[in-house]
Amino acid sequence: MSAGLFMLVAQSALGLPALPAGTEVRLVSPDLLTVYASARIQDAKLTFETAPAPGTELRLLFFPPDATQAERAAALSGARAISGRISVDGKDILLRFPESDQPVSLRALLEQRDISLAIAPGKGD
Repeated sequence: MSAGLFMLVAQSALGLPALPAGTEVRLVSPDLLTVYASARIQDAKLTFETAPAPGTELRLLFFPPDATQAERAAALSGARAISGRISVDGKDILLRFPESDQPVSLRALLEQRDISLAIAPGKGD
């Protein structure tokens, strides 16, 4: 990884919430109405058993394991949702942050936190 890309990834990691074991991550449509997939961080892994097709635009919602009703409502409002899309190969989620012109790999951000990412093959729809 180039030094510039490393700095961008490191800075973008600040846009992610804390991710303790049990954190739920939902992949939802940009309008927040459709839930494509949901997974929890367990044993330093985030594994999505299903996922939308490569190229699908989406938003990520994060729910801490001990989230209050107010925190869940805030996440569902979309105020803290991160925009992105499923990568062309379907094995990563490319995130968009306001401070970056280039998408940032969720896989790389998670690896910085010693969490691995696995995404099941996308549906062909």
